Amino acid sequence: MRARVRLVAGLLLSWCSLCAAAMGDDAELAAGRALYLQGRRSDGTPLAARRAGGFVLAGAEAACVNCHRRSAMGGTEGRSYIPPITQDTLLQAMPAGKGPSATGWGRPAYSAASLSRALHAGVDPAGRALDYLMPRYELDAQEISALMHYLGSLPKAQGRSVEDGLLHFATVVAPGLPEQDRRAMTDVLQACFAEHNAGPKAERGRHKLAPEMSVRQPRAWKLHVWELQGKEEEWEAQLASHAQQEPVFATVGGLGAGGWSPVHAFCERTQVPCVFPHVDVPVDSPSAFHPLYLSKGVLLDAALMAQHLSRGPAPRRVFQVLRESDSAALAAANALQRSLDPQVAQRMVPFTLTNVSQVLAESSAQDLVVLWLRPADLQGLGQGDPPAAPVLLSGTLAGQDAVPLPPAWLARTLMAYPFELPQQRSTRMQGLHAWLRSKGLARGNERIQADAWLACMAMRNAIRDAESHLGRDYMVEKLEANIERWPAIGLYPRLALGIGQRFASKTGYMVRFDAASGRLEAVEERSAP
Repeated sequence: MRARVRLVAGLLLSWCSLCAAAMGDDAELAAGRALYLQGRRSDGTPLAARRAGGFVLAGAEAACVNCHRRSAMGGTEGRSYIPPITQDTLLQAMPAGKGPSATGWGRPAYSAASLSRALHAGVDPAGRALDYLMPRYELDAQEISALMHYLGSLPKAQGRSVEDGLLHFATVVAPGLPEQDRRAMTDVLQACFAEHNAGPKAERGRHKLAPEMSVRQPRAWKLHVWELQGKEEEWEAQLASHAQQEPVFATVGGLGAGGWSPVHAFCERTQVPCVFPHVDVPVDSPSAFHPLYLSKGVLLDAALMAQHLSRGPAPRRVFQVLRESDSAALAAANALQRSLDPQVAQRMVPFTLTNVSQVLAESSAQDLVVLWLRPADLQGLGQGDPPAAPVLLSGTLAGQDAVPLPPAWLARTLMAYPFELPQQRSTRMQGLHAWLRSKGLARGNERIQADAWLACMAMRNAIRDAESHLGRDYMVEKLEANIERWPAIGLYPRLALGIGQRFASKTGYMVRFDAASGRLEAVEERSAP
C-alpha cells in the first residue's frame, strides 16, 4: 500500500513538474514574441534600439519584425540585404561564400553569448561588424533566451520529401449567393488545384533535363468549401467549427456580396492567410496581416467619387440612393458621406421606385444623385425620366460593363470604375479564356472567375517561392513581394503589395458612356485616391 502511495505521489510530482515546465515554456515563448513583434520587454517597458547616427527607437519602432519580418526570413530594402534569423539559420555555421553573414565570408554558428554580443556591439560570431542598418540593443540573458525560444518556434527548413501529406486549403462562401456565382468560383479553384496536383509538365526538346537531374514533385493540395449559414454574427463560430474539423494552411478565394468582417476577424485571430476573396466591401484594417484583398471594392468607388467631386464646385445637395438591406451599398454610402464637405446637405434615400421618383422630381441641376444600386434595381429606373441633377454610379455594384440603364440616363451618368478599361484589358483576358477552355469550363461571371484564378495562381507562386521555410507568414510575405512581377492581373489596372499593404489594386477611373458606341471612356486619368 505504501509503495502504491509513493508511486502515485511520484507520478503526480512528475506531472506537476511537466506542467510547470510547459507553463515556463509558454511564458518564455510569449516574452520572446512580445520582444520580436511588439518591441516590449518582459517587464512591460518598451524595447530601445540605437541606430547609426545616434538615432534612438523605442517600442514598436524598435521591434525586430520591422526589418526581419514576421517570418524572420528577412528580405531586401533597396540595395540592403536583411538576412534570415530563424533558429535553424542562426544556429548553423555558414561556410565561406554560402548563406547569410555579415560580409558573405562565412561565420560560426550563433550561441546565446554571441547573439547577445551581436545585438549589443554589432559584431557577428566571426568578429566582423554587422551592417550599419542593424540597431544595437541591450538585452539580458533571460530576454536573449526568450528571443531564441521564439525564433525556434517558427517554421524550419522543409525537407525534399513528398511524403509529408496533403496541404489543405479552404474557400469560404457566404449565404444567399446565386448558385451560378458559387460554381463560377469553386470550379475555377478546383481546376487550378487539379493543375497543381498534376505536377510540372514534361520537359521537351532543348529544355529537357540532364539524366542526373529531376523535377521535384510539389506537395499535393486539397480544397475544402466552407459554406456559411445564417446571420453574420453566427459566422465566426461556424468558421471555428470548420477549422477544427478541417485544419487548413490558408483560405484561397472566397465569395461574399455583403459584409465580410467575421471572416476577416477569423483570419486575423487564427493567423490563417486569407488570399483574395471576391467581396464587394472588404475590411479596411491597417493593422491586420493575414487577410489580403484584390481591391477595396465599393470603398474604392466611394473614394474615386469623392476625389472627382473635390475637383469641381461642391453640389448643393447629395442624394444617395440605396437599398437599406444591402450592407455593401450602405458601407459605401457612409464612406462617401464622411468624405464630403459637411456643409453639403446630404440625404440617404431608401430605394423604391416611388422614393426615387420623388427625389428626381425634387432635385435640380445644382444637386447630385449617387446610385448604389445593383442591376435589377437599375433596370427599374427606365420607367421614368432621368433627373436634372448629374448622376454618379458605382461600377462595382452596377455590373461593371453591362449597366442596364436606358440611354437617357447613361448620357448624364458618370461611373466610378475600379477596373482597367475594357478595351485595354481585352488582350490580357484572352489568357484566362484560353485557360478556361483548356479545363473544359464555360465562361460565366468574368470578374468572379478572374478573381478566383488570380487568387489561386498568386498563392501557387507564393508557396513555391516560400517552400524552403514554408510557413504562413513567409507565404504572405512572398505574395507581397512577388505579385507586382506576375503578368496576370485580371480585370485590374495594376497589382502591387508592399509591406503592410492589404489591397493589391488601388487605382481606378471615372468613366462615361459614349453615346454612339456605348463604350466606356475615361473622363480623367487613372488615379489612386
